[in-house]
Amino acid sequence: MKKNILGAAVIFFVTLAFLLMLDDITSNGNHEPQQNNVQVIDSNDQSDIATLDEDEQ
Repeated sequence: MKKNILGAAVIFFVTLAFLLMLDDITSNGNHEPQQNNVQVIDSNDQSDIATLDEDEQ
């Protein structure tokens, strides 16, 4: 009985993997690549010293 359940589970997961792969292959390949925009601010007026926003007591 355990071999039947194990065999059914293996067949299920192999079939699922095959269908997911087939869906991926047949889907449209016209996807626009996502571009991340990064804005770099060059500021020379900042010092190299780290500052904290907490008040000293």
